[in-house]
Amino acid sequence: MKKRIIVILVIAILSVTAVGAASPSTFDFGILNYYRVSDLADQEFSGYTPGIRLEGHITPWFGLGADVILQQPFVDSSSVYSFLLTTDVTFRTVVGFFEPYLGLGPAYLATLDSGDFDLLSNVAYNARAGFDFNITDMYTLGIEGKLLVGDLQTESSAFDTIDWLEATMVGVNLKIKL
Repeated sequence: MKKRIIVILVIAILSVTAVGAASPSTFDFGILNYYRVSDLADQEFSGYTPGIRLEGHITPWFGLGADVILQQPFVDSSSVYSFLLTTDVTFRTVVGFFEPYLGLGPAYLATLDSGDFDLLSNVAYNARAGFDFNITDMYTLGIEGKLLVGDLQTESSAFDTIDWLEATMVGVNLKIKL
């Protein structure tokens, strides 16, 4: 009985604070936690992919974002680190405490090996969609999916050759809103 009361109280407190947290932010700092869908399907949890996001909003519905994602640091024990660097334009709407969004833009692959930073010349493209729950006026918890596609000209002619499970990442993010 005590557990039910505690759960009901926590839900009530979160609901009351979430209803009051409907103000859109101007600037966000986020911590990203991703897994590739293929890794989740194979129950390969060492494929965890962390990252950070900086996002600024010019208007309540339009913003610009940048992500730095360290690709699967626990899969390989080598001294070479692979990064995914993305920039995108973001469209969002605020519906009470619920905030759906869509982001589109280029993605770049980079490696860091013994102090040498190399940016690969191939440009990939990313699309991300998700929704945030405004827990308080300052903190947001979100769920999102990110699709990474290589050369669009090649991929569009052979759209069915994309490995959707490998190209899609899903995750949870925590944002601090300013």
